[in-house]
Amino acid sequence: MRPRTALLVLAALASSLSARAETIIRAVPQLDVKILDPYQNTNYGTRNHGWMIYETLFGWDSKYQARPQMVESWSTSDDGLIWTFHLRPGLRWHDGSPVTNDDVAASLDRFLHKDGFGLKMAPRLAGIDLIGTDSFAIRLTKPFPLLPQLLGKPSGFAAFILPARFARMKDGDPAFEAIGSGPFIFQKSQWQPGNYNVYLKNKAYTPRAEPADGFAGGHVVKVDRVEWRTIPDPNTAMNALIAGEVDWIERADFDSIATLEGEKGIVVAMSDTLGSQSYLRPNSLLPPFNNPKARQALLYLDDKPLYGQAAVGDPRFFIACPALFMCGGPLESNVGAITPNLDRARALMAEAGYKGETIVMMEPVNVPQFDAATQVTASQLRKIGVKVELQPVDYNAMLTRRVKRDPIDQGGWNLYHSGNFGIDVSSPLTNIYLNSSCDTAAPGWPCDSEIESLKDQFVEAATEADRKAIAEKLQLRSLETVPYVNVVQLKSFTAYRTTLHGIVPSPVQLYWNVEKAN
Repeated sequence: MRPRTALLVLAALASSLSARAETIIRAVPQLDVKILDPYQNTNYGTRNHGWMIYETLFGWDSKYQARPQMVESWSTSDDGLIWTFHLRPGLRWHDGSPVTNDDVAASLDRFLHKDGFGLKMAPRLAGIDLIGTDSFAIRLTKPFPLLPQLLGKPSGFAAFILPARFARMKDGDPAFEAIGSGPFIFQKSQWQPGNYNVYLKNKAYTPRAEPADGFAGGHVVKVDRVEWRTIPDPNTAMNALIAGEVDWIERADFDSIATLEGEKGIVVAMSDTLGSQSYLRPNSLLPPFNNPKARQALLYLDDKPLYGQAAVGDPRFFIACPALFMCGGPLESNVGAITPNLDRARALMAEAGYKGETIVMMEPVNVPQFDAATQVTASQLRKIGVKVELQPVDYNAMLTRRVKRDPIDQGGWNLYHSGNFGIDVSSPLTNIYLNSSCDTAAPGWPCDSEIESLKDQFVEAATEADRKAIAEKLQLRSLETVPYVNVVQLKSFTAYRTTLHGIVPSPVQLYWNVEKAN
């Protein structure tokens, strides 16, 4: 063999070995990524994409406590009005430019005017002062003891830090680019919305020198590449996992769990301690549910085991949880727990002045869990003499229709079922359906100044014990005004091949700390 030919063969062999050595996780994501800007909407697909490429100033650990992430150190003035932060050295964007305090200020400005938790602090913000290029001070008009928790908020609108030029863009700007400072780099050139996403290990990223713990700690990447393969059909996804075509299903469908548990080489595990909260939302603008007595009647129809069995079947998969802020969360409480009572529900509807009008329930027929819950509620209402009309609708169409404030005969609605993940429900400041600010509340538009006052007190509370006591008052008040009904708590499961190790329990599937064996 000629020397040049030999060298070419060796080079080709080395290239082939290198390609085979590349470690790739192929996963089925919870949701497809349609929008890249994490401040354009609160879609979980966009949020999960954000956690691949962006970072936050603080990170919530597995106990929901805020720990420093992009922040190296910080201090607070004696009066609690000035918080000074210093960024970790060496933070860089994926394009190689340094992360500066101007990037932080621009990102926080957008976050604080978008997020419900942020909007509680925004009126107290006197300004953000830039100190050099890597430090900044947040000046307040009133103390805000929960500032680190706010700056580490992981869901809804997570408090991601973006390059200033993108943070200052308006929603939908076509010039937006998904450039972060986090442990993975998004490959936009390979993005196929509805089908395929690629993230490469950020070799220039320096993680914190701490064990991974929820969203906090060291974000150490142990693979070369992550590929998200969107597979909407649960059975197709399950079969792909069994066949080894994918390594991980982020959210395992309840109907597939029994099959997956019986397969060799596959692990099924709870993905986090909270799961999700299935809820029933009344329209507080239209009769009969503009009367709190009618909304209270819904509480006495809430047979949680009945809903759980209808939605997911296996008792292992749900919790009959009375806690407004989730069982397993830091604010868990059973104060005021109500026992189902059809006679009491019937009496409350009569007290509300119900006289046989038709109740319109939107029925999301393409989401089995919510459709099942809708059927249970309709049955329970009919048992107490309420006339119910189910109107079948696609779930996304329901989300569009629910913003309508029109009368029933013009396309309005009385009730609908949906759900939220526990991480978004477990605090009064992140639970958007507890929001009772009237016209500015989420569709359903509950209106109660006492709930909003208690939320302000929660912000100002100095200790965890004080916040827990206020949360219990909020739970009791919600049983009077009933902005929504906490129907049942559903557990969340993930499924993966035994070749994966080190998965960090989290309400968002995180890809740092995960190893893949050959």
